[in-house]
Amino acid sequence: MKLFYKNKNVLVTGGTGLIGTQLVNKLVKLKSRVIVTSLDKNMELPKGVEFIRSDLRFFENCLKLTKKIDYVFHLAGIKGSPEMAKKKPYQFMTPMLMFNANMLEASRINKVKRFLYTSSIGVYNPKKIMKEDDVWKTFPSRNDWYAGWTKRIGELNVQACQLFTKKMITIIVRPANVFGPYDNFDTKSAMVIPSLINKFINSKTGAVEVWGDGSNIRDFIFSSEVARAMLLIMFKKPKLPINIGSGKGVSIKKIVEIINEYFGNNHKLSWNKKYSGGDKKRVLDITRLKKLGFKHEINLEKAIYQTINWFKNNRHKKFEKYVAFSKL
Repeated sequence: MKLFYKNKNVLVTGGTGLIGTQLVNKLVKLKSRVIVTSLDKNMELPKGVEFIRSDLRFFENCLKLTKKIDYVFHLAGIKGSPEMAKKKPYQFMTPMLMFNANMLEASRINKVKRFLYTSSIGVYNPKKIMKEDDVWKTFPSRNDWYAGWTKRIGELNVQACQLFTKKMITIIVRPANVFGPYDNFDTKSAMVIPSLINKFINSKTGAVEVWGDGSNIRDFIFSSEVARAMLLIMFKKPKLPINIGSGKGVSIKKIVEIINEYFGNNHKLSWNKKYSGGDKKRVLDITRLKKLGFKHEINLEKAIYQTINWFKNNRHKKFEKYVAFSKL
């Protein structure tokens, strides 16, 4: 796999975000020539990495970015909690549809060799175990309606492109609930783990309110694990979509206990049951991922502790400025 990436021109859209930062660092170690694009340069990029600030809603920008590129990791999107997606669905859906279509077509025109599209666990309808082939048998969850359909439409576009041309290999991945450094830690719009970490660290009274009753079960995976999986999947070029997760369900209550234990169990917890916390269970089947040879390297507790340490050291800096596109 090292030779596959060595001296190749690799573009990472959304490369300053949660997964992108991990992916860029790993590509540099593999000796790729890495180009990162984002609306905000919020990280200190490794030496030799080229950063291009670009708005992917404009096709001309995407054409410029993909010239002489071998592989594209398309991670760009708008990340936020299901609650945020419900309140601002248009600001979520429209930019992402534009990102996806523009980057795919620009990559095809510029003869990119391989294009990896980042979908989401949000495309699934809730069930005990979510298998890749089950997506089109149902609709996305009502708790993830707009974001889920946006990602599904992106997948269809990628599949249609593959039918149209055999010259560019397209790949679809569906990550689970990803967390780690450079995440969105805003308690109003963030996903569960970064939101809780923020609450624990910034609680002035020692009291922490948790939404829901803690019984909801999710499949959590550390951002560095997702980046490793993406590198492997791009190399292996599977023809079918691939789930990227832990394959294990963990309750929100367990997550709270892990974070509280980090702080010496000194916080007083309260559960706001007015908020249901969305679907009861979301766990990915990762059989296909394992068959490609992927093995997890870090357990959940260690990953959460690393994320807490990173946020403690960086919380006063401005990272992951998600553009609302409120003027669309």
